[in-house]
Amino acid sequence: MKLRAGTLAIVAAAFALLKPQLAFVLTSPLTELVQQGINAYDPLRRLSEVGILDLLLTGFYPALTWMSFVIAGIAMGRLDLCSGAVQRRLAALGATLTVTAYGMSLLLAGKDALRSLTEDGPSSSGSGAMPPDGGSVAEMSASFLLKAGPHSGTTFDIIGSVGVAILVIVGAAVALDRLPRPRRLANPVIAVGTMSLTAYVGHFLAQSVLSPPARTGTQQAWVPLLMYVLGAIVFAAVWSRFFRRGPLDYLLNAATKPAKHIP
Repeated sequence: MKLRAGTLAIVAAAFALLKPQLAFVLTSPLTELVQQGINAYDPLRRLSEVGILDLLLTGFYPALTWMSFVIAGIAMGRLDLCSGAVQRRLAALGATLTVTAYGMSLLLAGKDALRSLTEDGPSSSGSGAMPPDGGSVAEMSASFLLKAGPHSGTTFDIIGSVGVAILVIVGAAVALDRLPRPRRLANPVIAVGTMSLTAYVGHFLAQSVLSPPARTGTQQAWVPLLMYVLGAIVFAAVWSRFFRRGPLDYLLNAATKPAKHIP
């Protein structure tokens, strides 16, 4: 059964609203000793350094948090982004989500609600510090859930980030529709979007090779990023001339085809 965009949007909203609170409740009793006990019997943990707890709750990109973005993206993919009416509605939705999420966070958590607490370090922000894993609310006070700092994984952060993403996508769609010349120039970037899984996995592989050493200056730290961006664009532009999908995207499509036959 195919789910409509509206249904998927509701599911994404439910993830965004409930996940941080659920994660806070579930991770509160997960002391280091308990996590070690679970990891000891986790088959995934034996195969690699990433186990079930990391994938769902405590990892850098816990699934319970980031599924909101995945589902929201699938919902937008089912819409006609070339339609003016759809663009206007999405723009209004994105603006509403952004203003509401960040505005409520500032109202409830104060002027530092949107700060990137990772840059300040744990000592300067006390109990409200950004989780060290960049996406888990484990070992944080309940008041942390009111913040909306980057990668905090809170409800306000998720909703606000989805709103900003919607505005960026709609803005890009409008620009490409109304400005033919920029569209031709953007074709290499569009090619990257057709193989997002390959690009996403590729950036992790590139990061392991091009990652700057510790205490590297900001200017030098930008060099690996620019190298990866240019590399991804060149690879995607060349690959898309011969193939419709990226290599990993093709494998994923082939693996999910049998699901069409499930009633």
